[in-house]
Amino acid sequence: MAKKEASKIQTERLILRPRAEKDIPNMLKMLNNDEVREFLGINPPRDEDSMLEMVRNRTETKWTVALKDTDEFIGDVMIPEIAEGYLGEIGYRFMREHWGCGFAYEAVSAVIDHSKSTLHLKRLFATIDNNNIQSKKLIEKLGFTLVAVLPESHLHGRVADVAYYSRIV
Repeated sequence: MAKKEASKIQTERLILRPRAEKDIPNMLKMLNNDEVREFLGINPPRDEDSMLEMVRNRTETKWTVALKDTDEFIGDVMIPEIAEGYLGEIGYRFMREHWGCGFAYEAVSAVIDHSKSTLHLKRLFATIDNNNIQSKKLIEKLGFTLVAVLPESHLHGRVADVAYYSRIV
């Protein structure tokens, strides 16, 4: 049985699509940038072999975010886990040079809509390093509510104060 891939989603300026091998150079650039990695967990790989494995591990809830005009990789959005077809965690990462352009808002908004209309999720949550002010502003702008700040908590393989956000979709 063939593995499901993410559906293509188009926005005004972006296309969200399954990961592809052609994305690897920009994925490496993104995940080797210290500013991008600062608030991530310890797991994002830094080498080409690991990236290739990541690309081949496609699922229906992991999207490359690419510019619509050029199909150039600029980031990714994912819902890595879904509990009981009800609750999903949303995550996103973008290349440093594309921060502040509204691309994250545009891409994550599209995935939120998709999570309701196609995945039929009822609620999404996000766990964010409490020091990541820009990400917290983005998620709040997207309608998420801060539920709690969990001191010295597990955040994708490392310990951090974690802001836990949630919203109904």
